[in-house]
Amino acid sequence: MAISFDSPFYLILFVPAFLLIFFWWKKQTRVKGNKRWLIAGLRTFFFLLLICSIAGMNLLFPVQGETVVFVVDQSASMKQDSRILPFIKESVGRKKEKDRHAIISVGAEAQIEQPLTGKKEVTPFGSIVNPHATNIAEGIRMAAALIPNQARGKIILLTDGLETNGNALAEIRLAQERGLRVEAMYLAQDVGDEVFISSIQLPNRMMVGDEFQVKLDIHSTLATEGVLDFYEGNQKVGEIPIQIAPGSNRYVFQQEAQKEGFNRFRVELKTSQDTISLNNQAFAFSQVVGSPSVLVIEGTEGAGGNVVRALEASNIRVEVRPPALVPKQLEDFKNYQSIILANLDSTQIKVSDMNRIRDAVHDLGVGLVMTGGENSFGLGGWFQTPIEEALPVTMDLRAKEEIPSLALALVIDKSGSMAPYAGEVDKMALAREGALRATDLLQPKDQVAVVAFDGFPWVVVERQSAENIKEIQEKINGIQADGGTEIFTALYEGYNQIKDANTKRKHIILLTDGVSNTNLDYGGLLQEITGENITVSTVAIGNDSDTFLLQYIAEMGQGRYYFSNDANSIPQIFSKETALASRSFIVDKPQVPSKSFISDWTVLRQAIPELNAYVATSPKQTAETSLFSMDDDPILTRWQYGLGRSVAWTSDLEGKWTPDWVGWSEYNRLWNQIVTWTFPQVEEGRWNVQTEVEGIKGKVIVNLPVGHPLPQQMEAVILQEKQDNKRIVLKPVAPGRLEGEFLASESGTYLVQVMEKEGEQVVATHTKGLAVAYSSEYRLFEGGEAALKAWVEEGNGSLLISPLEVFSGDLPRKWENQNVSDWLLFFALLIWPIDIAVRKLQWTSQRIVGWMEKLKESRLLRTIRRKRTNAKEASQRKKEGKEESKSTVTASTPTSFTTGLQSKQSSQAVKENRIEKRESKKKEDSNNPAKGDSLNKLLEAKGRKRRR
Repeated sequence: MAISFDSPFYLILFVPAFLLIFFWWKKQTRVKGNKRWLIAGLRTFFFLLLICSIAGMNLLFPVQGETVVFVVDQSASMKQDSRILPFIKESVGRKKEKDRHAIISVGAEAQIEQPLTGKKEVTPFGSIVNPHATNIAEGIRMAAALIPNQARGKIILLTDGLETNGNALAEIRLAQERGLRVEAMYLAQDVGDEVFISSIQLPNRMMVGDEFQVKLDIHSTLATEGVLDFYEGNQKVGEIPIQIAPGSNRYVFQQEAQKEGFNRFRVELKTSQDTISLNNQAFAFSQVVGSPSVLVIEGTEGAGGNVVRALEASNIRVEVRPPALVPKQLEDFKNYQSIILANLDSTQIKVSDMNRIRDAVHDLGVGLVMTGGENSFGLGGWFQTPIEEALPVTMDLRAKEEIPSLALALVIDKSGSMAPYAGEVDKMALAREGALRATDLLQPKDQVAVVAFDGFPWVVVERQSAENIKEIQEKINGIQADGGTEIFTALYEGYNQIKDANTKRKHIILLTDGVSNTNLDYGGLLQEITGENITVSTVAIGNDSDTFLLQYIAEMGQGRYYFSNDANSIPQIFSKETALASRSFIVDKPQVPSKSFISDWTVLRQAIPELNAYVATSPKQTAETSLFSMDDDPILTRWQYGLGRSVAWTSDLEGKWTPDWVGWSEYNRLWNQIVTWTFPQVEEGRWNVQTEVEGIKGKVIVNLPVGHPLPQQMEAVILQEKQDNKRIVLKPVAPGRLEGEFLASESGTYLVQVMEKEGEQVVATHTKGLAVAYSSEYRLFEGGEAALKAWVEEGNGSLLISPLEVFSGDLPRKWENQNVSDWLLFFALLIWPIDIAVRKLQWTSQRIVGWMEKLKESRLLRTIRRKRTNAKEASQRKKEGKEESKSTVTASTPTSFTTGLQSKQSSQAVKENRIEKRESKKKEDSNNPAKGDSLNKLLEAKGRKRRR
């Protein structure tokens, strides 16, 4: 044990303290002898305790035991090494009682497998870490945080030394500064036969038809042969056989840029001798420049024919596709300057396609135009879809008073087959969403009823006004899937709910994915339903539904029949049906639209033709309406949406509603101006943008030109193939240099859109791609042992060979502080009243002797002495009784009599002895006059008290 002080300079107070005691000693003349020494000693001890407390006295105890944290590499390159767990178990089994250990698993991140414990137990590995990277640095940081500051700590690394993320050496230096030792067990991995693509290079920018070189680096551990497949986008454009030698190989081959746009290239290597197939592909991006291109997606064949001819007349390349061939990769939309949706129904494309189109407009700056028709806008079920988010208009018409009232009955299958099973789509949840969208389209004067059915119908919402929409929607959200399927009774209940409704239109929507349990008279029921001017539409979900029956019900019910294998289309079908049932979206009024905000669309400054009909919509708050109807409905509206621009033309393109417009001499010029207005307008930034991969992190680096001012704000939008888009802020890290990071743990392509912003306005953009072929875990095979040696050297450790070296007990000694300042202050305060008592009370030797004599003669002491004497006598008698019982006596009665007699005689002898002592004491008192006088005085005093 040792002593230390937090503030040792306060110990100088001992000098004035001892001077005070010294001067007191010299001046004090009244107190003499032992009392003087006692007071001086108490005061010296008081000052000693007080000053040590002020100085922050600590008692130092040597730290017992070692604290060891195992950092276990669980990345893919370790291949779940079976040597790790036995090594840890044997190490822990040999630790001492006061040793403690913990275990941390490391991949792309670090997780605690087992917290600090003193038990000789090792739990099996259960934490799940991302195996696509090795972040030893984070494991060391977490291990150092687990080890207490005063502990004798050691960090053991169990790894192959192949670090892909973080800086382990920097973390080891920090741990070593805390006095922690870092040691490692090198676990080399068997590579086997391995061939992998290490890099791919091609030009960043080229023209259509250009021939360009593709440079490919391949590393191999053996001599073999293979085939390289080259893809532009998803189209295979080349196949090259190659011979592969051991070590590094470089291949250069020619390709031709066939498709303009921001294109993704992919190379795949096929070889018969290989261990890991994940590292046999590589990706790259390149900007292929050509003339502007527009993508037209037609809902019906020929729906966009007129606008296609108008654009081609202006030398704009146009590509027409059906809905099924919408691009499936986000970067593919970068090949087009604008997208036109010509009379397209929302049920014809998937929600994922809608998301990609919306993101292409918002984040890539691609233009969007939606044209009207019988399958467009509200009539096409676009209400509350991602496309509606990008458009300058909404399909919500609840503010229009002239819309006729509607009574709507939703009859929804809630049988068990509607529930998700083994990862399938939750059809019940989509049906609820569809019902919610349908109710959102209703006006307060409309009425709604909801019937859910399994084996029996259940009225979820009794027919009521759509004013209290929140309460209705809460009840809809409570529908859960369970039971069988009985359609007839449910349809009959839906009919009963709305047949007496006082509305202009009445409609039933029936949705099911199964077959009814009974086959009753649907014809008679449907005649009764249509006799009440009620229409019925049906929705069949999946091949297991009774498509024949549902088609028959829709035909007899004078409604529409929908079949879909994609349950995700349910919400769009419901909103479309609700819009069609109200018959409120098509406005059939021949008129010449009024003009406003024509700005750069100069063709509209002339006299414009008459149109016959359009689809009613409502403009969004920040949209500009260039043409509007006599009812103030938008005909031609535009707005800015993120980086892109979008336009809504609510009449058709085919000429059914606009025959005069199609024959107008300025028709081609008008559509050229409309579509080119949607082209990306933001200029390309004059910065140098670079992307790179560090471990599982992608990095965006922007280098500004010399003298270029630092932007107010610079962001990058990371667009992934799986639609998991992320926005990051680029921060200055050096003069003229900005950087930002994002997670890039999945292999594939990442489209990076860099934007310079002033406030909320984007003033410049730059598009860059990042290709992540595979994790570095599948390409690092050398240098691990050398890295580990450098690490343990920095951490004052060594490479371990045996578990015996883990709890070795050779760590430097450490001391644990125990602050005792409060206790010293407490004892100092206790000494103070003792000092006062010694000074104030008269402590003479004669008085102390007198008190001692009185104490001896006190009744309490006499009682204690008497009890002790009786106890001794009793124990003596027991001993004598035991000795007599051991002797052999034949007659028991005489023996007991004799024993009792002896005991009586001994007690009589004791009494006589006491009497003799009293008499002798009285004689001594009579011979001693002083004692006699004092005794007489004491007797007189007692007599006086009694008389009183």
